[in-house]
Amino acid sequence: MLFYDGIKVYMQNGKLDDVEIAYYINKIRKTHKGKILKRISFILGEGYIDLRYMFQSYPFERIWRISTEDRLIESVV
Repeated sequence: MLFYDGIKVYMQNGKLDDVEIAYYINKIRKTHKGKILKRISFILGEGYIDLRYMFQSYPFERIWRISTEDRLIESVV
């Protein structure tokens, strides 16, 4: 495992140089704007690269669904 621009980089079955790593990271960042890339894995095969990546998770609040008007009134009162 190594770090590139604050991102954990994993490689299997070979090694990529920094230019290739930067290319794939920049491509993912352009495709998924607004998300923070946390980890990327390169699995090298014969003539292909299996690329897997993970973004930083964001906390969320549960949204409650109230299905009837009666329940809505009861929940407000």
